[in-house]
Amino acid sequence: MAIPASTIRNYAPWGNAQLSFEVGGPVLSTDPTTGNQVQTIECVEYLAALNIQAPAWNGQPGVDNSTYACTGRLLNPPRLDPRITNGSQAEAIINGYHGRFEVVFDLAMDTAVYRDIRQSLQGTFRVIGGPIDG
Repeated sequence: MAIPASTIRNYAPWGNAQLSFEVGGPVLSTDPTTGNQVQTIECVEYLAALNIQAPAWNGQPGVDNSTYACTGRLLNPPRLDPRITNGSQAEAIINGYHGRFEVVFDLAMDTAVYRDIRQSLQGTFRVIGGPIDG
């Protein structure tokens, strides 16, 4: 993750989630193996304030106890890039844990309203591994 520490400090204590999405870039390049034109990949990073809801596991078979529901708002930048769509996945660090975040669009929010506020964000976070060091 390449979000500067100064940006994270500016949003403390709310900026608990760093999200890194890979999206198609505006430039084409040539694949050296095939010679075909391929779209370049661009990394778009966000700092967000997310509330995490513990999985409702209760020891039931088939329930994934590593997936958490998340809701909150983007902090920096305040709006998602239009190339990020419903179901897009990001490499994430949330509350000090590495994992994957999958966006779920809030279709109930009035589009005229959210132009003037930081975009709400919801989705699921799957923990992959343990907490980060330091």
